[in-house]
Amino acid sequence: MIEALNDFSKLNNVPEAQLQWLSKHMEMVDIPKGGFLFQKGSPIDHLMLIFEGDFELYLVNNNSRKAFGRLQKHDITGMLPFSRAKQATGFAVARKPAKVGKLHREKMRELIRDHYELTEVLVHEMNNRIRNITQIEVQNEKLIALGKLSAGLAHELNNPASAMVRSASLLEQHLMGLPADFKRVIKIKTDDAAIDAVNDFMYQKLTEKPSELTLLEQNILEDELYDWFSDCSLDDKYDLVPLLVEYQFNVEDLQFVKSLLREEDFNPVLKWIVQNMTTNKTVTDIKEASSRIETLIQSVKTYSYMDQSLDFQWLDLHQGIQSTLNVLNHKLRKVGHEVVTEFDEAMPKIMGLPGELNQVWTNLIDNAIDALPPKGGRLTIRTKATENFAYTYVQDNGHGIAQEHLNHIFEPFYTTKEVGKGTGLGLDVTQKIIKQHNGQVKATSKPGETIFEVCLPIDPNPE
Repeated sequence: MIEALNDFSKLNNVPEAQLQWLSKHMEMVDIPKGGFLFQKGSPIDHLMLIFEGDFELYLVNNNSRKAFGRLQKHDITGMLPFSRAKQATGFAVARKPAKVGKLHREKMRELIRDHYELTEVLVHEMNNRIRNITQIEVQNEKLIALGKLSAGLAHELNNPASAMVRSASLLEQHLMGLPADFKRVIKIKTDDAAIDAVNDFMYQKLTEKPSELTLLEQNILEDELYDWFSDCSLDDKYDLVPLLVEYQFNVEDLQFVKSLLREEDFNPVLKWIVQNMTTNKTVTDIKEASSRIETLIQSVKTYSYMDQSLDFQWLDLHQGIQSTLNVLNHKLRKVGHEVVTEFDEAMPKIMGLPGELNQVWTNLIDNAIDALPPKGGRLTIRTKATENFAYTYVQDNGHGIAQEHLNHIFEPFYTTKEVGKGTGLGLDVTQKIIKQHNGQVKATSKPGETIFEVCLPIDPNPE
């Protein structure tokens, strides 16, 4: 047994007398292939040394199995000195026959009291385990955040991209029909004054931005135009009405245009005006869709600080918050939540790490969105500047956080979300980033009002 313990490189500097004590009080257990070293919920009451074998570690969330590590020959696991873990949170299944040494928790006090070098090795092992688990969970948290960002961007980009394709297709069909109408236009006989009057009137309609009509006003205008066109010999005349209503052409406008022309010239001129409006509307739609895509791309660049230094720098707090809102906009729009921003216009630039602070805003805003009620959700983001500090408040009108949870929400791996919907690291990471900036974060909550307050120094390292 002593020779077998000497094969554990981690125990090389442990005195032989302590290894003999460990050997004397350790129970050897054989585990067959497919057997469990531990299962979720089983008590952690043994220090375990793996003499032979290979175990796969995995979690089960929502009936889905997810591997997250391995335990192999000469690994040490289970109960370690000063560990507060009580129950296993996952499974360890043997990939081949294994031999494991177990030391019961009742011997742990004696081990810590009388065997310093062995205790030192085991404490170091516990620190490594915490560090490795934290790294895995932080990576999972980043992947979850990346997944949300990717899904949101795909959704947000799809709408304007589809609109551009649809508008381009409509424009193509529209242009294909122009030659036939052009033949009628070039047959028109009129003077320069009439041409200029029609041109000026049309472009006035294309460029002016009148107040939007109510649904009732639209219906009244449609009825008036349909009545007027009933006495008109124009082909496809009723198809023109919706677009004329959109540009707020009324009967007086049509009569004005008609008064400038010969009777036989009115129909082709009106069709020409409508064709120009169709082209203008389609191009405007494409322009708005492409502008939306440009805004999203700029938001992502701002959010990630692409092509910029990620070191401490002077940054615009509001710009980071707004880019985060743009990235998460799909979640807000999906159920019609209201967003209110009350930014202090006197807010100066602050010294900080832009990428990390954007992660703070993402965590706080995303959590607030998840907490909003199904209907009537309201997310409020306020900022306030003092002489030396910048305050940001993220407030939601959700169900609130119970007091017994409020005292623990910044602890690592603590989550009030359902299994599989949270790692419990978002607020822990948030607090660490804010502390890195010499700032503070705190939360207050009651039903209908939860507020996270972030206080950041304008300059964390003033001279």
